[in-house]
Amino acid sequence: MKKVLLSLSLIFVFSVLSIAQVTVFSDNFDSYLAGQQLACQNPTDWTTWSSLPCDPVEDGYVSSNYAHSGSNSFVIVQNNDQVHEIGPYTSGKWEVNWQMYIPTGASGYFNTLSIFAGAASEWGMQAYLNVGGAGTLDAGGVTAATFTYPNDTWIFVQVIVDLDIDQAQFWMDGTMIYQWQWTLGALGGGGSLQLNANDFFGAVATDETYYDDYQVLDLIIPVELTSFTASVNEGNVVLNWSTATETNNHLFEIERKAVTSEYITIGYVEGAGTTTEPQNYSYADNEVETGTYTYRLKQVDFDGTFTYSNEVEVDVTAPLSFNLDQNYPNPFNPTTNINYSIQEAGNIILAVYNTVGEKVAVLVNGYSEAGHFEVSFDASNLTSGVYLYKLQSANSVQTKKMMLLK
Repeated sequence: MKKVLLSLSLIFVFSVLSIAQVTVFSDNFDSYLAGQQLACQNPTDWTTWSSLPCDPVEDGYVSSNYAHSGSNSFVIVQNNDQVHEIGPYTSGKWEVNWQMYIPTGASGYFNTLSIFAGAASEWGMQAYLNVGGAGTLDAGGVTAATFTYPNDTWIFVQVIVDLDIDQAQFWMDGTMIYQWQWTLGALGGGGSLQLNANDFFGAVATDETYYDDYQVLDLIIPVELTSFTASVNEGNVVLNWSTATETNNHLFEIERKAVTSEYITIGYVEGAGTTTEPQNYSYADNEVETGTYTYRLKQVDFDGTFTYSNEVEVDVTAPLSFNLDQNYPNPFNPTTNINYSIQEAGNIILAVYNTVGEKVAVLVNGYSEAGHFEVSFDASNLTSGVYLYKLQSANSVQTKKMMLLK
């Protein structure tokens, strides 16, 4: 077996977070009849503020006026109060998202609730979408943030609530508008560490907002990978990584590719299952020659789902000298290892001689790339004594002694 050795150490560091998502609920409103009330058609998933599906005032209507996908959305006008109940959840990380359309001259309002219980409800946040494209957000305090939005186009809205760290975020079209402590509530007066509902309300006469492609996602974090490093030192590419938390982490597959190849799996490291304690991992790749290599981790859950880490790249360069190292162990019985390096590609011979100059073994004979190498010598068929081993290339030669003791 041969391996490339290198005295130079190079380290590359990345911090990544592997996130998987599970869709808990979704609705694109295409299975309903346009022109009829939403909760009246599906009282299982939708209700009103007074929990009265089919209420002639509160229950909003399915509409075919605008649709982000398919043919339907639902519309909220003044005095409509459409609610989707979530959970309630008291832990985990959750995302509620939807597409929203507000025609020119119209306005809108929605909120996310930590508790949905009529007059005893608790608001985690609320957003006012005023006529003309200006918006205000109550989140952890009154008018915690302001924002703008476009009319006559679909807008992607996300409310992300991480109950494990008591943090929430409000996003529009891929831009985070604001982040706050969830239990401060919408107005800053405090609330429960819980996620319970979304409410779409028609507060004023100008309200006319269309909603489509509504989703509730469970943002599962199987592995929070805080660092991933690769170093090259004396021929071994050493990978080190750390995790802050793990959920159902079965194992890591270590994958490597060269410049002209695809990824291959070179090894496995068992995960820690489920833990909130930091974990440290390491893997040494001893089978590399000179060249550029890219590594990544494939984190696999017990159910077979997986995510990939970021990539790290290392350069294994050729040594700078022609050198034959002392064998180890020495004295030996009956095997020993010999390391050597060559600075340029070519034909080499590594052979073993007795003290009268007779060749007793040839360990290497042929073309070799530049690099550091290791070979094993088995002297089972030789008698005890001193032997010479010689490394020879077209331009250089080195010889050293070793002792066999049986």
